[in-house]
Amino acid sequence: MVRSPFAAAQFDRWISDVNQICGPFSAEPLEGKFSGDIHKMGGGAIDMSRVSIRGARLVRGRNEIRQCVTPEFFCVFQLQGTSRVEQAGNRSILQTGDIVLVDSALPFSFTYDHESRQISLILPRAVIERTLNLSGIELGVRIPSHSHIASVANRLIAEAAHYDSLDEEEGAAIVDSLIMLIKPSVIRSLSDSSPNERIFLQAASFIQNHIGEPELSARMVATTTGVSVRSLYRAFAVRSLTVSGYIKTRRMEMCADYMKTSKGKLSLTEVGYRFGFASPSAFSTAFKQYFGVTPTGYCKNCAV
Repeated sequence: MVRSPFAAAQFDRWISDVNQICGPFSAEPLEGKFSGDIHKMGGGAIDMSRVSIRGARLVRGRNEIRQCVTPEFFCVFQLQGTSRVEQAGNRSILQTGDIVLVDSALPFSFTYDHESRQISLILPRAVIERTLNLSGIELGVRIPSHSHIASVANRLIAEAAHYDSLDEEEGAAIVDSLIMLIKPSVIRSLSDSSPNERIFLQAASFIQNHIGEPELSARMVATTTGVSVRSLYRAFAVRSLTVSGYIKTRRMEMCADYMKTSKGKLSLTEVGYRFGFASPSAFSTAFKQYFGVTPTGYCKNCAV
């Protein structure tokens, strides 16, 4: 699609602003007229922004994920218009008042064919892990506007957006309240799941609890959870994932979260062994390949 120099500059400026405020994303313009705007809201206590987009597709792929030091979660509130979201094999059309939760550690995309306005709230990964069972979260599935949960959550965020003077304690309380509020809508019980979903949830829970074992593999997960390796692969493929890739992602995320919580005051050798690496050099190499920075460099940033 041919774009005028002005339109190209407007698009580039918009994606640059998105990257600065929300972290690494790529984007592509769609047919039709593009418009885009993003600005921060809620002061410094809540990481929230208002986004207006038309005629673009916003993507966080593997390259962008590797650039994230600690991938967080996004809770997106559709204020006006429509958008399409895809993650983990799920596809949802968001309409006014709908809400969706996405994990920025996994590939996802938003498509905006028409004028759309949203509030994007960043939820710290450590808070999500403390409150929810990560392996059971439904990603990319809308919380419909007509539900009581969406109604209350929308009012909570709309009210919070009016204040620029919230302190950190108040901001944390709002985030905790929101997570607890949406919890029933984003956690799927095993009894309500399809066979592939049940296998995935059981496997993800096992991986979470045994991430420190160096021999952790698809065969080990399959044997322990009582399914065939082929069934395990199929359950992950439904979510556009591989077992080995998921283990690597979780291992890297948990390493980074552990180091971030410690503020850099720990032994990197101990961290490597804790999370299943055979040697300090293997840990350092894997960490740098995934995050683009050495464990030592990451710890220095955490200590600042």
